[in-house]
Amino acid sequence: MILQEEYYKFKDQEINIEIIKKNVTLEIDGNVKINDLKSKEDLNLKIILNDNAKLTYNKFNIDVSKINTEITVNNNTTLNYNQSLYTTLSGNYKINANILGSNNNTYINFYGVSNQKGKIEVEATGKVKENIKNNDMLENVRVMALNDEENIIYPNLLVSSDEVTINHNATLSGVDEDYLFYLMSKGLSKEKAISLIYKGFILNKLDLSIEEKENII
Repeated sequence: MILQEEYYKFKDQEINIEIIKKNVTLEIDGNVKINDLKSKEDLNLKIILNDNAKLTYNKFNIDVSKINTEITVNNNTTLNYNQSLYTTLSGNYKINANILGSNNNTYINFYGVSNQKGKIEVEATGKVKENIKNNDMLENVRVMALNDEENIIYPNLLVSSDEVTINHNATLSGVDEDYLFYLMSKGLSKEKAISLIYKGFILNKLDLSIEEKENII
Protein backbone atom coordinates (compact mmCIF):
# COMPACT_ATOMS: atom_id res chain seq x y z
CA MET A 1 0.00 0.00 0.00
CA ILE A 2 1.43 3.36 -1.03
CA LEU A 3 0.73 6.06 1.57
CA GLN A 4 0.00 9.28 -0.31
CA GLU A 5 -1.97 11.09 2.41
CA GLU A 6 -0.82 12.57 5.71
CA TYR A 7 -3.09 10.54 8.01
CA TYR A 8 -4.06 6.85 8.16
CA LYS A 9 -5.84 4.69 10.74
CA PHE A 10 -5.14 0.96 10.90
CA LYS A 11 -7.00 -1.67 12.92
CA ASP A 12 -6.50 -5.44 13.22
CA GLN A 13 -4.44 -5.97 10.07
CA GLU A 14 -1.03 -6.82 8.67
CA ILE A 15 0.07 -4.50 5.91
CA ASN A 16 3.09 -3.66 3.75
CA ILE A 17 3.44 0.06 3.14
CA GLU A 18 5.53 2.49 1.14
CA ILE A 19 5.54 6.09 2.37
CA ILE A 20 5.96 8.82 -0.23
CA LYS A 21 4.91 11.79 1.93
CA LYS A 22 7.37 13.61 4.17
CA ASN A 23 4.86 13.97 7.03
CA VAL A 24 2.66 11.01 7.94
CA THR A 25 0.59 10.14 11.02
CA LEU A 26 -0.52 6.55 11.71
CA GLU A 27 -3.18 5.85 14.34
CA ILE A 28 -3.33 2.27 15.62
CA ASP A 29 -6.24 0.28 17.07
CA GLY A 30 -6.37 -3.45 17.78
CA ASN A 31 -3.57 -5.77 16.65
CA VAL A 32 -1.53 -4.37 13.75
CA LYS A 33 1.70 -5.35 11.99
CA ILE A 34 3.29 -2.91 9.55
CA ASN A 35 6.23 -3.68 7.27
CA ASP A 36 7.76 -0.48 5.92
CA LEU A 37 10.57 -1.73 3.70
CA LYS A 38 10.45 0.47 0.59
CA SER A 39 10.08 4.06 1.78
CA LYS A 40 12.91 6.25 0.48
CA GLU A 41 11.97 9.83 1.32
CA ASP A 42 13.29 11.66 4.35
CA LEU A 43 10.43 11.33 6.78
CA ASN A 44 8.63 12.77 9.79
CA LEU A 45 6.55 9.85 11.07
CA LYS A 46 4.07 9.99 13.92
CA ILE A 47 2.64 6.80 15.41
CA ILE A 48 -0.23 6.90 17.92
CA LEU A 49 -1.17 3.75 19.84
CA ASN A 50 -4.68 4.06 21.22
CA ASP A 51 -5.78 2.18 24.34
CA ASN A 52 -5.39 -1.63 24.09
CA ALA A 53 -3.48 -1.46 20.79
CA LYS A 54 -0.68 -3.83 19.81
CA LEU A 55 1.76 -2.84 17.07
CA THR A 56 4.79 -4.43 15.45
CA TYR A 57 6.46 -1.97 13.09
CA ASN A 58 9.35 -3.15 10.91
CA LYS A 59 11.22 -0.40 9.09
CA PHE A 60 14.21 -0.77 6.76
CA ASN A 61 15.98 1.95 4.77
CA ILE A 62 19.03 2.37 2.55
CA ASP A 63 20.75 5.75 2.20
CA VAL A 64 18.06 7.94 3.75
CA SER A 65 19.58 10.97 5.45
CA LYS A 66 16.81 11.86 7.94
CA ILE A 67 14.05 10.00 9.73
CA ASN A 68 12.21 11.49 12.69
CA THR A 69 9.80 9.14 14.46
CA GLU A 70 7.44 10.36 17.18
CA ILE A 71 5.58 7.61 19.06
CA THR A 72 2.72 8.23 21.49
CA VAL A 73 1.61 5.40 23.77
CA ASN A 74 -1.63 5.46 25.76
CA ASN A 75 -2.94 2.64 28.02
CA ASN A 76 -2.60 -1.17 27.91
CA THR A 77 -0.49 -1.32 24.75
CA THR A 78 2.36 -3.38 23.35
CA LEU A 79 4.79 -1.85 20.87
CA ASN A 80 7.71 -3.47 19.05
CA TYR A 81 9.31 -0.80 16.86
CA ASN A 82 12.17 -2.28 14.83
CA GLN A 83 14.18 0.08 12.62
CA SER A 84 17.18 -1.05 10.57
CA LEU A 85 19.33 1.10 8.32
CA TYR A 86 22.24 0.75 5.92
CA THR A 87 23.81 4.01 4.82
CA THR A 88 26.71 5.39 2.82
CA LEU A 89 25.44 8.93 3.53
CA SER A 90 25.65 11.23 6.53
CA GLY A 91 22.32 10.94 8.34
CA ASN A 92 20.39 12.06 11.40
CA TYR A 93 17.72 9.85 12.96
CA LYS A 94 15.45 10.54 15.94
CA ILE A 95 13.09 8.24 17.80
CA ASN A 96 10.95 9.83 20.51
CA ALA A 97 8.67 7.59 22.56
CA ASN A 98 6.12 9.38 24.76
CA ILE A 99 4.51 7.14 27.38
CA LEU A 100 1.28 8.83 28.47
CA GLY A 101 -0.61 5.92 30.04
CA SER A 102 -0.25 2.85 32.23
CA ASN A 103 0.25 -0.90 31.66
CA ASN A 104 2.38 -0.68 28.53
CA ASN A 105 5.24 -2.70 27.05
CA THR A 106 7.34 -0.54 24.74
CA TYR A 107 10.38 -1.92 22.91
CA ILE A 108 12.40 0.28 20.56
CA ASN A 109 15.14 -1.33 18.44
CA PHE A 110 17.43 0.66 16.12
CA TYR A 111 20.18 -1.19 14.24
CA GLY A 112 22.30 0.89 11.87
CA VAL A 113 25.27 0.07 9.61
CA SER A 114 27.51 2.82 8.21
CA ASN A 115 29.77 2.16 5.22
CA GLN A 116 31.97 4.17 2.84
CA LYS A 117 31.27 7.83 3.71
CA GLY A 118 28.26 6.98 5.85
CA LYS A 119 27.77 8.56 9.27
CA ILE A 120 24.97 7.74 11.69
CA GLU A 121 23.79 10.18 14.33
CA VAL A 122 20.85 8.74 16.25
CA GLU A 123 18.96 10.29 19.15
CA ALA A 124 16.63 8.03 21.11
CA THR A 125 14.43 9.62 23.76
CA GLY A 126 12.02 7.88 26.08
CA LYS A 127 9.71 10.21 28.00
CA VAL A 128 7.45 8.84 30.72
CA LYS A 129 4.64 10.98 32.08
CA GLU A 130 4.08 11.44 35.81
CA ASN A 131 1.41 9.54 37.79
CA ILE A 132 1.37 6.44 35.58
CA LYS A 133 2.42 2.90 36.47
CA ASN A 134 3.20 -0.63 35.29
CA ASN A 135 5.21 0.38 32.24
CA ASP A 136 8.09 -1.65 30.85
CA MET A 137 10.29 0.12 28.29
CA LEU A 138 13.54 -0.77 26.51
CA GLU A 139 15.46 1.40 24.07
CA ASN A 140 18.02 -0.71 22.22
CA VAL A 141 20.26 1.32 19.88
CA ARG A 142 23.19 -0.32 18.11
CA VAL A 143 25.44 0.96 15.34
CA MET A 144 28.01 -1.06 13.38
CA ALA A 145 30.69 0.88 11.49
CA LEU A 146 32.29 -0.63 8.40
CA ASN A 147 34.33 2.54 7.93
CA ASP A 148 36.34 5.07 9.95
CA GLU A 149 33.69 7.79 10.04
CA GLU A 150 32.25 9.14 13.30
CA ASN A 151 28.95 7.69 14.49
CA ILE A 152 27.05 9.14 17.46
CA ILE A 153 24.30 7.87 19.76
CA TYR A 154 22.40 10.18 22.11
CA PRO A 155 20.43 8.08 24.64
CA ASN A 156 17.87 10.06 26.65
CA LEU A 157 15.48 8.86 29.34
CA LEU A 158 13.12 11.44 30.86
CA VAL A 159 11.14 9.67 33.56
CA SER A 160 8.61 11.37 35.84
CA SER A 161 7.16 8.22 37.44
CA ASP A 162 8.79 5.80 39.88
CA GLU A 163 6.45 2.87 39.04
CA VAL A 164 8.05 1.94 35.72
CA THR A 165 10.94 -0.20 34.47
CA ILE A 166 13.04 1.68 31.92
CA ASN A 167 16.25 0.44 30.31
CA HIS A 168 18.52 1.68 27.55
CA ASN A 169 21.22 -0.17 25.60
CA ALA A 170 23.55 1.78 23.31
CA THR A 171 26.53 0.28 21.48
CA LEU A 172 28.95 1.49 18.80
CA SER A 173 31.14 -1.21 17.29
CA GLY A 174 32.96 -2.49 14.28
CA VAL A 175 32.91 -6.04 12.92
CA ASP A 176 33.51 -8.63 15.63
CA GLU A 177 37.03 -9.89 14.92
CA ASP A 178 36.45 -13.27 16.60
CA TYR A 179 33.34 -13.89 14.53
CA LEU A 180 35.16 -12.74 11.40
CA PHE A 181 38.05 -15.13 12.12
CA TYR A 182 35.60 -18.00 12.69
CA LEU A 183 33.80 -17.45 9.38
CA MET A 184 37.06 -17.13 7.45
CA SER A 185 38.28 -20.36 9.06
CA LYS A 186 35.26 -22.02 7.42
CA GLY A 187 36.47 -20.97 3.98
CA LEU A 188 34.74 -17.65 3.46
CA SER A 189 36.68 -14.72 2.04
CA LYS A 190 37.07 -11.70 4.31
CA GLU A 191 34.69 -9.69 2.11
CA LYS A 192 31.98 -12.37 2.18
CA ALA A 193 32.40 -12.89 5.91
CA ILE A 194 31.98 -9.17 6.64
CA SER A 195 28.94 -9.07 4.36
CA LEU A 196 27.37 -11.99 6.20
CA ILE A 197 28.02 -10.37 9.58
CA TYR A 198 26.54 -6.96 8.81
CA LYS A 199 23.54 -8.35 6.94
CA GLY A 200 22.74 -10.57 9.90
CA PHE A 201 23.13 -7.54 12.17
CA ILE A 202 20.65 -5.51 10.08
CA LEU A 203 18.09 -8.32 10.03
CA ASN A 204 18.49 -9.18 13.71
CA LYS A 205 15.38 -7.50 15.11
CA LEU A 206 13.16 -7.29 12.02
CA ASP A 207 10.12 -9.52 12.51
CA LEU A 208 9.81 -10.64 8.89
CA SER A 209 9.33 -13.76 6.82
CA ILE A 210 12.30 -15.52 5.22
CA GLU A 211 11.23 -14.22 1.82
CA GLU A 212 11.05 -10.62 3.06
CA LYS A 213 14.51 -10.91 4.62
CA GLU A 214 15.91 -12.34 1.39
CA ASN A 215 14.47 -9.36 -0.51
CA ILE A 216 16.30 -6.99 1.85
CA ILE A 217 19.58 -8.89 1.40
